[in-house]
Amino acid sequence: MSTLSELLKKAPQSIKDKYKIKIREKAIEKVKELLVKHNKTIEDYNDDDMEALIAKEENSLNEDVRTAILTTLLLAAGIEIVAGG
Repeated sequence: MSTLSELLKKAPQSIKDKYKIKIREKAIEKVKELLVKHNKTIEDYNDDDMEALIAKEENSLNEDVRTAILTTLLLAAGIEIVAGG
């Protein structure tokens, strides 16, 4: 599923930067929630471990965006087939 990658390649750099910042912020929020859920603190992890946790959440969020894009495209195509068909 390279739809997201293709869209980001075509987007202006400012859009790419905003997207990456938003995904990073959401990933950090999710990691914080996981830490609280497991009664952990940031100090329980070294920098590399925290970066790995954040990267894992970023990948998960990117996958969610890819799925949403694909679902939207399939839905739009289905509606087009039904309406035009």
